[in-house]
Amino acid sequence: MSQVRRFWERDIFGSGMRAGSDILAELCKQMSFMLGAGVTIKSVVMVLAGSQSKNRYMQSSFSRVLEGIMEGESLSGALEDSGYFPEFMCSMCRIGEMSDNLPGVMAALADYYQEMARSRDEIKSALLYPFVVAVLMLAMILIAVLYVLPHYALMFAMSDVPLPVLTQALLNISAVLMNQWWLVLPVVLSVIITVTVFVRSTIGRSLIEYTLLYLPPISKVYRNMVSFHIVQAMSLLLQSGQSLLDAVLAVSSIVPNKRVARDLQQVAAGLQEGTDFWQLLDAVPYIDPAVSSMARVGEETGNMAEVFEHASEYSRHKSRQISRRLNKLVEPSVTLVLGLLLGLVMLSIILPTFAMTELVSF
Repeated sequence: MSQVRRFWERDIFGSGMRAGSDILAELCKQMSFMLGAGVTIKSVVMVLAGSQSKNRYMQSSFSRVLEGIMEGESLSGALEDSGYFPEFMCSMCRIGEMSDNLPGVMAALADYYQEMARSRDEIKSALLYPFVVAVLMLAMILIAVLYVLPHYALMFAMSDVPLPVLTQALLNISAVLMNQWWLVLPVVLSVIITVTVFVRSTIGRSLIEYTLLYLPPISKVYRNMVSFHIVQAMSLLLQSGQSLLDAVLAVSSIVPNKRVARDLQQVAAGLQEGTDFWQLLDAVPYIDPAVSSMARVGEETGNMAEVFEHASEYSRHKSRQISRRLNKLVEPSVTLVLGLLLGLVMLSIILPTFAMTELVSF
């Protein structure tokens, strides 16, 4: 499994040309329906391979899956060998084969990936408007700095008006961008390449993981997403008949954040030593305390799978609330910051204009 993972959704189970949650949800739903209707696995794969003409990666992957099944492989093994499907899906498929409940597992996976896709779309919709506003306002700032301000500067120079420090600084920046762009461009590209290499390095990934977990206000959103997806995965695994220890170990092996993975491995180690599960969860700072309380009820009643199903619903509801709050917070914050920048540019034009007006009046 790749070590470079994106924020939980697509790359929580891998990177590169891997299926996204929306594709996986529809795929699992179709497989569940056909398998439940008594269609053989070979026929199911053939039908799905033929229906993916618009997605060449999916079509190629199903062709490899079909080849594997024709050679006697299991569905889970063929899916894993294709390299296109996430490890979690392959593992759950294997559980369905062992328990002779593959249609039920596929239906549960469809719900799981559908929720992942919905979570991703909520985050995207929350960031779309601020992104558009940011692009438009940055464009206005660049136009003002590169074209408007230099024309005003000529007028100020002809009037012998002394330029304020702010105006002169922006004019210097404008001159560099307009006349020495051939020097600026390599510098910008070098910075982008350096940042990219650093982000993909071990130290860079560790720093990003720490920032996401502990830097407010990002940490609040990220921790909630981590807790939500852990609970979702645990609920699915427990309902499929996995033991509590195996479920924790399985989730720890697929999380993209190594700090989170280490904490879950410590939870698994505590379970092996006989420590109560709810106490171990309560010690993990990014797990919702309500989930720990529900886990305590699950241990006392001996019905952890049902409890985690309710915990999953609770986490889903809270995740949607935070997504809505994020939307309300990000929009005015981006507008305020970029508005201040644009205001500084306008101020650099207005100040010498006032000075010129006073000089003419005098």
